[in-house]
Amino acid sequence: MKTPELKDYKSLNDTREVVVNAQDLPLHCPTNENALWCAHPKVFLPIDTSPDKTYRCPYCGTLYRLMN
Repeated sequence: MKTPELKDYKSLNDTREVVVNAQDLPLHCPTNENALWCAHPKVFLPIDTSPDKTYRCPYCGTLYRLMN
């Protein structure tokens, strides 16, 4: 198994709230910016149909907020 490089630690999702825009749709978590070694299974989040335009990832708890 390959040991993660130091630069990969900068890709950790240590933020609990992420603001996204329409160009980020369809939204999935983890995002492409996260390191693969610390990722959970990819799940698509229906943020665009949420009444308050927010959605929380069921795996890691990150809150995504859709801005216009």
